[in-house]
Amino acid sequence: MSSTNKTENYGLNSWISSDIPKREDFNTDNVIIDNALANHCSDAVAHTSNAEKQAWNNPYYIQTYFGNGSSSRTLALNCDFTPVWGIVFAVNYTPSVTDISNEANYNYFAVFTASGSNTGVTLSGKSLKLVQSSTAVLGNEYRNFNQNGVTYLCIMFR
Repeated sequence: MSSTNKTENYGLNSWISSDIPKREDFNTDNVIIDNALANHCSDAVAHTSNAEKQAWNNPYYIQTYFGNGSSSRTLALNCDFTPVWGIVFAVNYTPSVTDISNEANYNYFAVFTASGSNTGVTLSGKSLKLVQSSTAVLGNEYRNFNQNGVTYLCIMFR
């Protein structure tokens, strides 16, 4: 005879002292437990996929490039995702350098997004358009995102 009582959630055997357990009772309970675990583990809503875990574990990508001095340049982004936003800056430079004697400001830092960016940097899919100003733009400001011989760092985020 199987158990007098059953568990509330899965109907597993719950014996009282006068019950006589049988092997088939244990086997039936094991099948119920195995099916419940299999259904739970394969539930895509309750669990994340390996691709989702990978995306969460690697939310950014860092890439360097070296300025070549051209006034405009398109940089292919080597990340394995299409960035939503990011920053670019010149290594060993402050974000902005002001030359008071020439009344000029040299910008070496920018934020870029899929929906808009600082002047001088444009994100388009997996490429970044960079501008190197030879003349002042927006008053006395120069965009310096491709200055010859300067190392730049791009940090892109999912």
